[in-house]
Amino acid sequence: MVSTPSWCDKIECGCVSNGERIWIGMGVVARDHEGNVVAAAVRRLRAWWPPQIAEGRAILLAVKLARRLRHENIIIESDCESLIQRLSKASTYLSDFDNVLEDILASCSVFDSIQWIHVKRDDNLVAHHLAKLVPFGTEQVWVNHYPYEISPYVISIRQFVLLLVHQFLTFKKKEANKNNWILQLQSSLFT
Repeated sequence: MVSTPSWCDKIECGCVSNGERIWIGMGVVARDHEGNVVAAAVRRLRAWWPPQIAEGRAILLAVKLARRLRHENIIIESDCESLIQRLSKASTYLSDFDNVLEDILASCSVFDSIQWIHVKRDDNLVAHHLAKLVPFGTEQVWVNHYPYEISPYVISIRQFVLLLVHQFLTFKKKEANKNNWILQLQSSLFT
């Protein structure tokens, strides 16, 4: 997971398909700089897209959600490394995949800044599980909350972050106590 600067919002996106690639599910989770979920979206389509195009469509859904929320500075995370590399270079050619890239890049013109980050599948767990949901209709968006089906994943990530912060503060406190003990010893020896 990438830590998010205070002036930026993070959008995680992912997609899943059934074995025959007949149904494509896309999931998007928008977080503020503190890691709180501010919105979520899921879209399910009947399509026969290759995995790269499906991931590209999930990123396009993420960009559209960020625009709808009026975010200005965003970080987009995806587990599709080749797609993130191409978006980072803003390079397009003449394939179906490049049409998706052009749609994404054109939709990004409203942002003050955008970063494309590749993450491992395990770090994209919330969006991946969200993509498995079946929405009412083809698309569903939640603003200021998220579906209860992904709550265990959202909570576990928050608990993990809180645990890391607690361990860091405990370590710092022990280091400070250790340094105080050393300083007290030094002052008693040299006075």
